[in-house]
Amino acid sequence: MFFTGLALGTASSPFMRAVGQDAPDNSTYQQLSLFGDILATVKQDYVIDPPADKLIYNAANGMMAGLDPHSSYMNAKQYADMQVQTSGQFGGLGLEVTEVDGLLKVISPIDDTPGAKAGIRPGDIIVEINGHATDGLSLDDAVNKMRGAPGTKITLTLKRNGITTPVHVTMTREIIKIQDVKYKLFQTSAGPVGYIRLASFDENADPHIRNAITKLRAQSGKPLHGYILDLRDNPGGLLDQAVAVADDFLTQGEIVSTKGRHATDDQVWYAQGTDVTNNAPVVILTNAGTASAAEIVTAALQQNRRALVLGTKTFGKGSVQTILPIDNEGALRLTTALYFTPSGKSIQGFGVTPDVKVSDTATPDDQFAALREDDLINAFANPTGQQNIPLPPAKPLPAVAAQIPAVPPANWPKFDATKPSTDFQLQMGLKLIAGMSAPQ
Repeated sequence: MFFTGLALGTASSPFMRAVGQDAPDNSTYQQLSLFGDILATVKQDYVIDPPADKLIYNAANGMMAGLDPHSSYMNAKQYADMQVQTSGQFGGLGLEVTEVDGLLKVISPIDDTPGAKAGIRPGDIIVEINGHATDGLSLDDAVNKMRGAPGTKITLTLKRNGITTPVHVTMTREIIKIQDVKYKLFQTSAGPVGYIRLASFDENADPHIRNAITKLRAQSGKPLHGYILDLRDNPGGLLDQAVAVADDFLTQGEIVSTKGRHATDDQVWYAQGTDVTNNAPVVILTNAGTASAAEIVTAALQQNRRALVLGTKTFGKGSVQTILPIDNEGALRLTTALYFTPSGKSIQGFGVTPDVKVSDTATPDDQFAALREDDLINAFANPTGQQNIPLPPAKPLPAVAAQIPAVPPANWPKFDATKPSTDFQLQMGLKLIAGMSAPQ
């Protein structure tokens, strides 16, 4: 399933304008006349008579894909599927995929879905679907081939970094219910630490985060020393939920701002003054699959000196998509604004750099293992330039940070999702937070 909810606005978004506010000029009408001529010629002379709705759908998607990697046209069925996705339940494999240089690549699997359970990894290249090559398939066609009735089998053939032979993975399609928040209590030398894993920013992300904190406190029976917020492989989601989650950890400061084509599109969000953790230390875990809304939260807490970030550089998606419904014909997912961190810097193409760099593997990142925004076709150039915007001073690192290695030692056990002790980044996060004191 192609999970597409990356920092989405909604139909009630401040970016919304009436369709057709800016009237087309004469050159636009001339180009539309050209399109009409092409459409008529194809309908008349193509070897078979193609359905008109398919031609229009392909043309619309081609137009949108030529703008940027995240704008697209959704027909009525796809629009309905998207609405189900953002509500936290949908059908498919639970994979977020994209197309890069003609290759179908996995950005991240969603927790507890067939893709994640089968061990599919960020950066995997899908070369075959049920024995048929993906070469030449459009992204939509490939996604449609991966969809199917719950209970049916599907086999993907993958090219994986560091493995010379193809990886064959057979899964059973199912209705996917996203458990967006998981939590667990860990004991450290400094006291109990609450671990919260946020898988995506669906419409329940904020209340579920708050509920997790309440449950962790009750489970501990005494004040927690701190919290680890795990945003690894979080592909993003709803912008308003990113703002709400960041606000859960901040008492003051800017969270994010957006700038669009029109001045009326510009907006700034600030913290509202309530930190649900009572100012406890916070560590955020990130990797290359931490994208969009997850990057908004990461940058907001890092630049407001509220949290330390441990892991690897994030995906680097700095644009906001607004859903613009078209009566009875689906909707446009249109990039309407770019978002900026509290420093005024755009992360587009650059991502968020962790305070403590820790890899989850001893193998260096390469083109397969570290797919990021700037690898995508028609990705926006960064509008600010990474070096041109001064960042606020980094949150001081505790002394223990100097003792944390950047890669696991050679004898580190093989990762097992059911055994936290094998998760190197998590274990280093626990070590880091144990050495942190509450902000003053």
